Amino acid sequence: MSEVLALRYRPKSFQDIIGQDRTVDQLRSALEKETLGHALLFSGPRGTGKTTTARIIAKQLNADLSEAELAMNVIEIDAASHTGVDNVREIIENLRYNTRGHKVVILDEAHMLSKNAFNALLKTLEEPPPGVTFILVTTEPHKLIPTVRSRCQIYEFLEVGLQALYSYYTDIAQKESLNITPDQLHGVALRANGSVRDGLSILQKSLSGETEEDNSKEYFNLVGAIYSQDVTTALGIVSGLRKAEDARVIIQTLEKWFYWCSMETFGMRTPVREYFGEQELVFDLTHLQKLFDHCLDVERSFSATPNSKTVLDMGIIKLCL
Repeated sequence: MSEVLALRYRPKSFQDIIGQDRTVDQLRSALEKETLGHALLFSGPRGTGKTTTARIIAKQLNADLSEAELAMNVIEIDAASHTGVDNVREIIENLRYNTRGHKVVILDEAHMLSKNAFNALLKTLEEPPPGVTFILVTTEPHKLIPTVRSRCQIYEFLEVGLQALYSYYTDIAQKESLNITPDQLHGVALRANGSVRDGLSILQKSLSGETEEDNSKEYFNLVGAIYSQDVTTALGIVSGLRKAEDARVIIQTLEKWFYWCSMETFGMRTPVREYFGEQELVFDLTHLQKLFDHCLDVERSFSATPNSKTVLDMGIIKLCL
């Protein structure tokens, strides 16, 4: 079985990381000047390179080691499934064993650790053994207790821009000889929603022989129906979109469209421009803000009930009112 795209094209060096130039420059500078802290916090949306960058740093700190030696010095823990105090104590205990090189502990989904686990970790974060670096990775930094955040150098990872994603996926499509059009690649970049990994998962379907649908025209029509308060048309479009996309993805994509329409009002070019041509775009900003806020409310409501169809349909009706 061939390697999946997300693994095959996972960055192996800083120059391979997409859309995080400022953060990468900061990390490079800290490494060169030997000012990198012993506790780092990488925060940002999923699929933006946080864990991958942590692994690259581990390799940079152990540049003279073989792959086998490197593996002995990198401890990578999924905090979502290792949340307790005993898990943290095991990590701390492992740090006592001497090995050649610099030990790096990568705590993925760090916000999932229990409060007691964080408390057990605090002293080690503040005064780690020599030659040890902790890297906490999270999509929800606000869930980390303040005393943990205060002990870390914080690096923020941003959603990757649409054009950067489009160029990246175009390059991969060419390398993989994928049967996919530029318009479809643009749709992939839109649906990736700032996540490199999510777009690669969509491209994986094309590699497997599945045809990738471009739903951006449907979203254009849906935004128009909502904006003009046409409930029947909006619900019909959503019914079609649900055959290909999760309800939460539909709402998150609408958020993007309302955001783009708002930016167009200030003369900024966004992905929606191609659907309007060169006509001057003038939207009611107050109405767009209201629609955006309603989308956020609908997204929060998904966690309150397992019936996502009902939440989505009722949310669309509210957006149209």
